[in-house]
Amino acid sequence: MKFTVLTEDRNCDSNLISENGLSIYIEVNHQKLLLDSGITDAFLKNAKTLNIDLEQVDKIVLSHGHWDHGNGLKYMDTKKTLILHPQCFTKRYSLLRHMEYAGINETKEELGKKFELIETKNPYKIFENVWFLGEIERKFEVPIQNLPTILEDEKTDYLQDDSGIVIQTENGIIVFGSCSHSGIHNIIEQAKKITGENKILAVIGGFHLKKIDAYTQKIVQYFKESQVQNAYMGHCTSDEVIAYFEKQLKGVTNINTLFAGAQFEM
Repeated sequence: MKFTVLTEDRNCDSNLISENGLSIYIEVNHQKLLLDSGITDAFLKNAKTLNIDLEQVDKIVLSHGHWDHGNGLKYMDTKKTLILHPQCFTKRYSLLRHMEYAGINETKEELGKKFELIETKNPYKIFENVWFLGEIERKFEVPIQNLPTILEDEKTDYLQDDSGIVIQTENGIIVFGSCSHSGIHNIIEQAKKITGENKILAVIGGFHLKKIDAYTQKIVQYFKESQVQNAYMGHCTSDEVIAYFEKQLKGVTNINTLFAGAQFEM
């Protein structure tokens, strides 16, 4: 399995475009999967710079209906399959950006003209040994700071559409959490339940951890107890938190930072 970060908050290559969104290109068992599209067409431009042909993508997954993960879909025009939770089309507004609209910039009807939509709350088999996680069971409590948007009626947006991907390998499962509004520990638990596998080879994505607080400490303890072998952290995860994970999980978990253009193989 190999994955390439097409766009991310961090950038270590002046030839690539960085933005406050996330898009990851995944190659597994000779099949190709796109997870999220970021905000603009930066993921398409970066893919071209990296000599990645996104026309060869077999399936596309939208992790949740936030602008910084799904607005780039506007720049695609293909009849490929797009897998997502039905609530990804929810109208939502940002508590952090002066109540600006924070949902995706295309309607269900507009996306349906370009993609073959598969809307599901249930786990969905994408390829052999690769699943969309569906609606995440929240076994562990998620703090309000992980839920940065509200609905049209100003009620809390619990982001029930926040999901991810799991890949089952002979060395353990690989979990993609993207933004992890539903809690990265809950996402991992769902991945374990779907695959029946408890050995965790890697956890990848944004963990929505901004500071070192009681919740972050719980996540670190969960990683330690679960013996997560590798973590690839970025997007909505601060440098301070990444450094804290490195210090607390030394000898347990190998910590890596995501950035635009980064390629990892396992």
